[in-house]
Amino acid sequence: MRTQKKVTMLFMAVSLIASTIPAAAGSLKDLFGAASANNQDYAVYSLDLELAGLRKTKGDIEAKVELDRLQAQSSYISALASYRRSVLNFYNEVIDATFAVATAELDKEASSLSMQNASVDRQSADTRFAGGLISEEVYKEIEIAYKTQANNNELALWTLEDSKRIFLATTGMEWAPSLLPEAPDFKASAGVEEWLASDTSLQVAQVANTIQGIKFASLAANASAYDRRIQETESLKAKVSLANAESDSRRAFESGVNSLKNQQNLLQIRSAEYALKESAYNDGLRQYEKGIISQSDKNLRRIALITAHKNLLTAKKNYLKSIGSYLSALGENPLEI
Repeated sequence: MRTQKKVTMLFMAVSLIASTIPAAAGSLKDLFGAASANNQDYAVYSLDLELAGLRKTKGDIEAKVELDRLQAQSSYISALASYRRSVLNFYNEVIDATFAVATAELDKEASSLSMQNASVDRQSADTRFAGGLISEEVYKEIEIAYKTQANNNELALWTLEDSKRIFLATTGMEWAPSLLPEAPDFKASAGVEEWLASDTSLQVAQVANTIQGIKFASLAANASAYDRRIQETESLKAKVSLANAESDSRRAFESGVNSLKNQQNLLQIRSAEYALKESAYNDGLRQYEKGIISQSDKNLRRIALITAHKNLLTAKKNYLKSIGSYLSALGENPLEI
């Protein structure tokens, strides 16, 4: 009988250890490939950009003067900027939906463990209250804590199911832990000049400045002082806007690179934190098997491990989103990581 009980405890311990280990990570390329193939909005983004390219080509062919060609170019750059924003938003939606399910699974597990502890506390309170060892006020407080946790447990279950529905709607796939992607080995290698050359806001400002320069140069010699003053002001405004756009772009480059480095460092910190909590939990399991600590204490260590795992997932999610923003700013498709 003792041998059977020991085997049962060992099996439960191994099962708990296995469930704390992050599932084998999937591929970002596979995740985004399936999501983009199943999401009609992504196809619309590409079609909109294609249409903008066709309109630009048509505008170039039909342009009678340089101003017409520049206007067509400005319209295309604006469409390109819109396309990049849409693709980046889709990228972030897929990342958010994926990590939301993984986090909800951990929340449900932590809530179940807290429910176990609340049940133990309630059973103990029943015995102590019946024996006159605690007051009615303390007993009611424990009962309220139990009901609160039961409510939280129901909410955690609903949140998990809802996150799975959102994941299905976003990616067209049923959730599986293997779909959670691992963070790629990424290095920000682009320089500031490459960043500036890819910045659509800066490109629009450059075209606008060129347009105003042409308009000013083409003023008739007999143009009124009023018209000349208006065009001078428009040209000055375009030059200031261009200078501001370049300054903003340089700051965005520094911010993007620093954000990426910060997220990389934070990911390493959270990985180390998870390893530390995992070691503490495994130590707690051994103590529980030897009868040194209670099931409630073991559950608390498990919850601490789950919290560390959630922090790791958050760091990984933010790191992936920083990579997406960086690539998008450089004119690359983050879905093709």
